[in-house]
Amino acid sequence: MKASAVSTITKSLPIALSVLVNYSLLATLGYINLF
Repeated sequence: MKASAVSTITKSLPIALSVLVNYSLLATLGYINLF
């Protein structure tokens, strides 16, 4: 059970990181467009 949970977490980590990076880029672009 623990091994499977760790494997699923490690597999989902890169996806979550890419989503966070995309959102941060969109936020910075939005702030740049505002000013």
